[in-house]
Amino acid sequence: MDEKVICVIPARYGSTRLPGKPLCKINGLPLVMWVYECACRAEVFDSVIVATDDTRIVEAVKSYGGEVVLTSSEHSRGTDRVYEVIKKVGGSWVVNLQGDEPLIPADVLKDFVSELKKIDDNSLLTIASHATIEERDNPHVVKVVMNRFAEALYFSRSPLPYDVKGNAEFLKHKGIYGFTVGGLARFCALPMGELEKRESLEQLRALEYGMKIRCLVHDFESIGIDTPEDLENFKLRAAAFDYGKPE
Repeated sequence: MDEKVICVIPARYGSTRLPGKPLCKINGLPLVMWVYECACRAEVFDSVIVATDDTRIVEAVKSYGGEVVLTSSEHSRGTDRVYEVIKKVGGSWVVNLQGDEPLIPADVLKDFVSELKKIDDNSLLTIASHATIEERDNPHVVKVVMNRFAEALYFSRSPLPYDVKGNAEFLKHKGIYGFTVGGLARFCALPMGELEKRESLEQLRALEYGMKIRCLVHDFESIGIDTPEDLENFKLRAAAFDYGKPE
């Protein structure tokens, strides 16, 4: 059995709010390579691979010595792009790491991989962390509620749960997914669900078809880059890190 943990970073050039996002440079290093370096430094993956359908991203990743696979342009979701890569490279477990979250701590990734090795083909793993009141009301921040076994009951862009007494604890979803390779194959074979369409959240497909989503609760400060403002804010903080080089 191929007992390997593969990290795949899907990267799409066309972003509505920040076109060319994966190649935006911070300290001289493209954003996608910040994520790549973050994954490599955790030292928990047998391979780290960027998956993209854009030759500009392929060339950039190769120029920095990274591993990259050119995928089909027909995929509508990043998870399908990840599965195309896994069918080519093999492995036992796969982590889908978002290409716009450049500073996930190594200890978080280590804990994630440790938990990942406990799930089966009917499950997937993700991360949740505590949300602020501002994040609760922000539709771009996905909220999650769990059962007592740390399994997701639902994800929504709306405030979740409804807070009758005014003292509820809110959890937000971090866009990191872990699968067994068999679980990934099962997920990608499922048709798009109605809830997935309404919320535009592909993880709801798993819940609609009876798969379990285990949530690892891990509070850490992440930086999601979705807008030009996010990018500029990150550039101000990036000098504290030894990635890339000063521009």
